[in-house]
Amino acid sequence: MKVLGLVLATALLMLVTPATAAEYQGRNIDGKKLAAKAYYYATGGVYDVQVRFKGNRATIYFDGGSQTTIRLKQRAIADPKNIEGFGKLGQIPLGGIFSIGLDNDSNLIGNPQLPDSPLAGLWRISLDSKALQNFINK
Repeated sequence: MKVLGLVLATALLMLVTPATAAEYQGRNIDGKKLAAKAYYYATGGVYDVQVRFKGNRATIYFDGGSQTTIRLKQRAIADPKNIEGFGKLGQIPLGGIFSIGLDNDSNLIGNPQLPDSPLAGLWRISLDSKALQNFINK
């Protein structure tokens, strides 16, 4: 019981710990949705999306209303055409390193499933240059 209490206390502390903003060229880029393309390594799909940064996280908004949140590889963005992050579809991040969610495991219903690729969960975001410059110049 003490271990569970310690785990819950650690998770709560991580949730309330303030995050520093994502930045590009030393400027805070948190909060506004920016046009982008997102490449998902697991499927090889490229999607026209909007992205909103918040600290070391990026929420990717797809056409049709679905979204996913990924953890950025680096909070300070050096190349807006090559922003990498990790997050599987259907997972919700908690604090700095934990996430919860449903993982689609068809083995439970008797269908064989290929093992996850080493790149499963890896995303690459490429921000639209014009949208980024408009946001930076405000």
